[in-house]
Amino acid sequence: MNHIAITHNPFLVETEFLINGHSPSESSNITAYSSKRLQLWVEQIFDDLQALFNGSNDFFIEFTGVESDFNDIKEAASNAIQKGMCVELKFNPVVPSEERLEKIKALMTRVSEESPKFADYLANSDLKAKQDFEDALNNEFDAYVVATMSSGKSTFINAILGQDLLPAANEATTATIAHIFDDKSKGDAFYGERFDRNGNCIEHMDDVDLAIMKEWNSDCETKTIRLTGNIRAIKENNNVRLVLTDTPGPNNSQDPEHQRTTLGFIQDSKRNPLIIYVLNGTQLGTTDDAQLLRLVSDTMSKGGKQSKDRFLFVVNKMDMFDPEKGEDIGEALNRVKSYLEENGIHDPNLFPVSARMAYLLRKQGELTRAERNDKTNIADLLLEEPSMAFPQYMSVSTTVASTMQQKAQNDDALQDKAMWRALLNSGLPGVEATIDEYINKYSFPMRLNRAHLAMTAAIECGMQEAELIKQLEIDEHALSILQSEIHNLKTRRDKGFNTQAYKEQLKLEGRDLPMDVHNTLNNIEIDIYARIGKLGDMFIGDVSSKEAEFKIDNASKDIKFLFDCSINEYDKTFLRSQEIIKKELYQEYQSYVATLFPESNALELPVYQALKHSISSISLEIELKQDDIRKKSVFSHYDKVYDPELFSPSTWFSRREVARYKTEEYVDLQELWKERMIIIRNQFASLKGDAIQRIREDKDKLIDNYLAFLEGEFSTKFADILADLEQKVENQTQRENAIAQAKIDIDEIRFIKQELETILQF
Repeated sequence: MNHIAITHNPFLVETEFLINGHSPSESSNITAYSSKRLQLWVEQIFDDLQALFNGSNDFFIEFTGVESDFNDIKEAASNAIQKGMCVELKFNPVVPSEERLEKIKALMTRVSEESPKFADYLANSDLKAKQDFEDALNNEFDAYVVATMSSGKSTFINAILGQDLLPAANEATTATIAHIFDDKSKGDAFYGERFDRNGNCIEHMDDVDLAIMKEWNSDCETKTIRLTGNIRAIKENNNVRLVLTDTPGPNNSQDPEHQRTTLGFIQDSKRNPLIIYVLNGTQLGTTDDAQLLRLVSDTMSKGGKQSKDRFLFVVNKMDMFDPEKGEDIGEALNRVKSYLEENGIHDPNLFPVSARMAYLLRKQGELTRAERNDKTNIADLLLEEPSMAFPQYMSVSTTVASTMQQKAQNDDALQDKAMWRALLNSGLPGVEATIDEYINKYSFPMRLNRAHLAMTAAIECGMQEAELIKQLEIDEHALSILQSEIHNLKTRRDKGFNTQAYKEQLKLEGRDLPMDVHNTLNNIEIDIYARIGKLGDMFIGDVSSKEAEFKIDNASKDIKFLFDCSINEYDKTFLRSQEIIKKELYQEYQSYVATLFPESNALELPVYQALKHSISSISLEIELKQDDIRKKSVFSHYDKVYDPELFSPSTWFSRREVARYKTEEYVDLQELWKERMIIIRNQFASLKGDAIQRIREDKDKLIDNYLAFLEGEFSTKFADILADLEQKVENQTQRENAIAQAKIDIDEIRFIKQELETILQF
């Protein structure tokens, strides 16, 4: 026989499977169940086991968990046996849910008292955290009673209440939604409030009775009613507060929104409230029933066994059947089952009841003559006819079977204790015991899980676990390397920023212009010389000083224009060089400082005065000078003169022409330009030199500014950091005490979390 060990923790929703001592393979369906609630896989587990063992039918199941889950295993095993499998079961019970929840509540109370941080967190946490705690500690359990017209729903609820509070008649009577809260401190009276559609309380009464409920129910202003009192059929339980909700039928409400609310209760798959669907066993097949049942069917088809378990189909008015007339209860229930199956609901949880019998047995005060007669007649029927003992038709666990009998025997609401068997046979204790089981199976584990998550979050946030751990790590790290850190920082400072060698090195490196600047300056120079060369083409030959002066004047204008253009080019180069230098210095700063102190201020270096405002205007001095004017003898004219040697009577008045020369000033343009070109080139060379000098000087200024920044910003910060570190060393005792306290706090948090985990673990 194959040994299958199953350990299911419903509180953490964890399942461990061991197949003949080994974990199942990762690819098997069984492994996929490890993080799912048992009710989602229990109905398939035996088929999966049979497939895993290639058709083998012999299984010994050892189950460790809570009793309610084991009951589901037993039910699944019973179905497997009917299919021909051989199944043996062993149950290892664990601490029940109620005890675990009490331990969590006690732990929360203790931590709140012992930890101011935790208490402060609970008092001042955000809305979500508060809601998580309220949900976790909220002991209210919702059971919604849904029915169509004339099913006896109000009588069913009155029977649970133990008094005549809700209007009951053969016609539709529930027109509003009534929430009934169990409160054992209220005695026999029910405190009531009614609210309008805006949630405003429009009336309240200390002792609500049937007459007031009829009045409130018929008032169109009433949207919801809240009743608080002792639900006698429910035992006092510190962990559970039953909230019965009477809902109007889908077509029986004075407010259309009520129908949507009722349908919402059915569809609520998040909270999975219990739905008690009351049917009239003598009248099936109404249109209203079919509509609701189709919705129930759709809801039950989703979510596994829990979705099935949360719907209890109470078949009321079963006392209307009389075996003496040949009316068989089993056949009547089969008709109900077939009817539900026709509406898509398979294997429903049927609970045949006589709400009228239970109501009359529990009703406080005097009964009317009609009520006394009904009580006697129905009791005789339920006690004398074996087939009218309704619990025998209920498919319930042995726990529920045992609990329902105990409930009947010890019912506080039962007026005549000798009538406990009539109460038991009415079937109502079976419904109430099933509610108890549902609470234990689903409500408690979910509440435990919510409490676990809420408290874990509160411990981590409220007691500042993460901050303590971070502080502890930082402090321990700081203490362990503090001395070496100070030494390393000082060494870095001495080798780097705060030494004259570094400054000199930086300045030395700063004298080299960036290659991009060099190339730009060279290109400017080439362009200048090309332009000067073109001007030289105009200076050829000898011209008068006036013409030379004119040419020189025009050339001067061209040169000055070229000079101004060159200054602008140098100015752009200067600005470009500053950006390059600043970038280089900033990168160096980033490399050496920002990586060490990322919180340091960003390095800001000013852009200095533009080059064109710092270089003097050009003084070409190429105007025409006296030295530039030369003299030469040039032919002026011919003069006729008497030549005595040629005197004779025949040539007495004869003359000869004599060439006359004059001294004329002139300017040799080529020579002049040759000289002037040297001056011009020197001027432009000086311009370039001045530009380069200014760029270098301003680069040095940038570097000086950078070094001043290091001296003022970095060195100061460095000194502050070193002083702070050294102060920490001096305060080592105080820091060690803080670390010791942090360790204590961390240990306390871990102990509390471990204690919390232990509560939920097996």
